[in-house]
Amino acid sequence: MRNTKWLLKSQEFKRKYEEIDRDIEQILYNRGIVSKEEIELFINGNLENLMNPSDLKDIDEGVERILKAKEKNEKIWIYGDYDVDGITSTSLCYLALKELGINVSYYIPLRDEGYGLNKEALTYIKNEGGNLIITVDCGISSISEVDHCNDLGMDMIITDHHEINNNLPEAYAVINPKRSDNKTSYKYLAGVGTAFMLMLALYKKVERKNDVYKYLDIVAIGTIADIVPLKGENRLLVKRGLELLKSSKWLGLNMLMKRLFENPLEKKFDTYDVGFIIAPIFNAAGRLEDAKMAVELLVSDSHVACDKLIYELINKNSERKEIQEEILKKAIEKIETDRLDESSVIVVAEKKFHHGVIGIVASKILDRYYKPTIIMEIKPLEGIATASCRSTEAFNMIEALNSMKELFVKYGGHAGAAGFSIPIENIEKFSEKINSYAVEVLNEEDTKKPIKIDCELSMMKISFDLMDKLSLLEPYGFGNSSPLFAIKNCKYKNFRAIGKDKNHLMMDLIKNGVEIKNCVWFNSEDMLETIVNNMEIDVAFKLKMETFKDKYQYKIFIEDIKPSKKALNEFKDIESVYDTKFPIKSIFYTRRDLENEKLNISFLGDDVSINIGKNSIGFLDNQTKVLLKRLHENYNYNFNVKIEKIERKEENYNVHVWIDKDETFKTLAYEPGKIFKDIKEFLIGKLEYNSLQKKVLKTIFKDKKDLVVNCELGRGVDTIIDTIRIYYELIGKKVCVVREGQRKKEGYDFYIYRGNEIFKENEYNLFITNNKISYENYEYIEDSYTKPENVEIIDVSELEYYEKIFNKKLPIKDKIKVIEDIKNNIKVFATEDIKIIL
Repeated sequence: MRNTKWLLKSQEFKRKYEEIDRDIEQILYNRGIVSKEEIELFINGNLENLMNPSDLKDIDEGVERILKAKEKNEKIWIYGDYDVDGITSTSLCYLALKELGINVSYYIPLRDEGYGLNKEALTYIKNEGGNLIITVDCGISSISEVDHCNDLGMDMIITDHHEINNNLPEAYAVINPKRSDNKTSYKYLAGVGTAFMLMLALYKKVERKNDVYKYLDIVAIGTIADIVPLKGENRLLVKRGLELLKSSKWLGLNMLMKRLFENPLEKKFDTYDVGFIIAPIFNAAGRLEDAKMAVELLVSDSHVACDKLIYELINKNSERKEIQEEILKKAIEKIETDRLDESSVIVVAEKKFHHGVIGIVASKILDRYYKPTIIMEIKPLEGIATASCRSTEAFNMIEALNSMKELFVKYGGHAGAAGFSIPIENIEKFSEKINSYAVEVLNEEDTKKPIKIDCELSMMKISFDLMDKLSLLEPYGFGNSSPLFAIKNCKYKNFRAIGKDKNHLMMDLIKNGVEIKNCVWFNSEDMLETIVNNMEIDVAFKLKMETFKDKYQYKIFIEDIKPSKKALNEFKDIESVYDTKFPIKSIFYTRRDLENEKLNISFLGDDVSINIGKNSIGFLDNQTKVLLKRLHENYNYNFNVKIEKIERKEENYNVHVWIDKDETFKTLAYEPGKIFKDIKEFLIGKLEYNSLQKKVLKTIFKDKKDLVVNCELGRGVDTIIDTIRIYYELIGKKVCVVREGQRKKEGYDFYIYRGNEIFKENEYNLFITNNKISYENYEYIEDSYTKPENVEIIDVSELEYYEKIFNKKLPIKDKIKVIEDIKNNIKVFATEDIKIIL
């Protein structure tokens, strides 16, 4: 087994909003999105919900200085960085300023010049006629470089998002979302997001705000690539930016999309496309040669130039991959040979480790060993090594580096990723110090890789409806990761190793009558024996919906597996099915044109079919069929179906439908006794009315007397009211239900009051209250319910640990069995709502 620990993110989660699907609500809860307002903003937020850019300190000063430069025809230089965040920030500002008629150029240092500002570059810009420099994705730590800029007679506007570890530089304006004196508390903008806020403020000032939003595809690429949390402003920026990618206004980007993707105009771009396909191509230029190539592609309006740049960048990316794989292989060999993985922090320092890819290599080493990892390139001629650091959740890398800052030439970064330059003679001492530091701050649990489960899922819920609802949570990324689900006690078949080196595993997973084929687990050959030796497994996984031959398929991508413990009951699955939020979306395939046809759902043995009249014209996917059949059998549900849209495909029609519960009561009976039996079957199936329900209904319908009922909550009052309402509707009469605080309406035949207020006699036919209220002409029933001695009340979260249980969500047949068990004096563990059946 792997050194992992499963963590259910939301053990304290309690359902609050019935109008939201339970699984979606739980996932949102895990992300700290709890209130209705937060949920609404997260799902439906748009650019109008963006912060006021002026809430960032110094941004208005920066805007005024840019407009002054425009007025005086001063030369503005954008000073960027060689990573994707810096490349996109530079391109954004260059294009946006140029659009306003501003005299603008840009400078991006070569990787060999090092990160951030350098005095030689600033002097070069001055000699080129520069008057104002706008830094993007750098500058917050460059105190002496800013002083040099001031000495040269140039002003500087810093836009940066990195941590503020020292005093602020003496720049004309310092714009950083992490400044404590900002009016906004949002600190998570990427460098390109910070630069965009400056451009947004500028465009607002010149009354062209809407014109700046066309740059958001560029902003999205930099934001995703820099791995900042996709919440709040970042989510709003990226969500819109991804939509723009399919038809970007920037020639080079548009041409690149057509080169990388088969049909970008019809594609729905996601963060994977950016993070693993698009961004690496921009990154390759800065990693291996000159990042200006990537900026040139984004700002050029020449087809010939863009075509050449795309060719060169794609080749550079291929070269980068080869170099990266070679260095990764050498790093792993050194770790295994020198047993560096036994240290608390893995430190590998070698000559000829290309500094352009050591960050990626560090990330891959971290994934493999789950230990803080530092990869260095030793540069003997310069007498230093440059390092990239990647860390685990429990180990704050920047705090560790802060504790030994005297060892570095320079350093910077975040909790999870950092970098530094160090004299070669300090490497060994650094390795000792950082490992000693780690021993002090880490415990054994910290070394286990956490598998953070959003929620346990029933196999029946893996359907078009779930995937449609999950799409509301996109875009996924850091801080809003693709949901991780778990299914326990799965069986499997067709288990095999796949891939050229047989280092991936694939299997079909089976549970609850549902089978999902070809579930894949990449780089998992070490787990083959563990799986083979266990009949049932618990699976942590992510979901993706794909299309094959114009039909949707649901794919499981496994993240971890562990042997199952014996399940005492299936309550988690039962609860998941019961909590299904209707209506649900589904899809079926047919060769028949169904325009203007009325559909219905039919249960035929083990199958569920879509019919016109009695003729079957299509079948739902297996998961949805099993779900509907289970709800039909367990709770007596029936369903109706309505066409949402029909798509004509090559081989068939794809029919998108809404499926909802059919809550229409139907009976062929005429005699009151048979009618009441049908009503009971419709409401509670083969269960009997409980003791209170029987007394109340007898008094109203047999004795024909008005009634006061004194009972506590949870005694099945809704079933009483529904029985009365349905019967009266059948005989052409109306029932009015008045709750506490509501006013009584006239024109009804039977009045029911629920609450504790006092009313005049004869005003209502039925009072339901938990107060002792008596009226002269009313029958009075006081509920006599007492909990049986063999029933123990427990919290719903404890139900899975017992065999004999009760909860209102149990299937009707199981509730009947519980009643028998109680009568036979068998111990039952139940939630408070057991009183509904007794």
